[in-house]
Amino acid sequence: MKNLVRVEILGREYTIRSDEGEERVKKIAQYVNEKLTKITESAKTISSHNAAILAALDIANDYFEVLEGRASLVQKVEKMERQTGRLIEIIDSKIQ
Repeated sequence: MKNLVRVEILGREYTIRSDEGEERVKKIAQYVNEKLTKITESAKTISSHNAAILAALDIANDYFEVLEGRASLVQKVEKMERQTGRLIEIIDSKIQ
């Protein structure tokens, strides 16, 4: 079921229709608002369109950093699993 959630971004109110819960939608809107606010405060004469593009790029950068961090973590876990498997084999060979 779609929820209607009112959020404020750069002083304008928006009604968002989403399958997500109200708190999640508000948290996402707050994140977007913080990105846009940071950009508009650093460049006072920037258009809202350009601010939105820069915010989208900043958010995409955050997303890719998370993906890269996740990939790195998966590699570390896989390495630990291989090492653990080898240790188990060594222990089993000593026990037998």
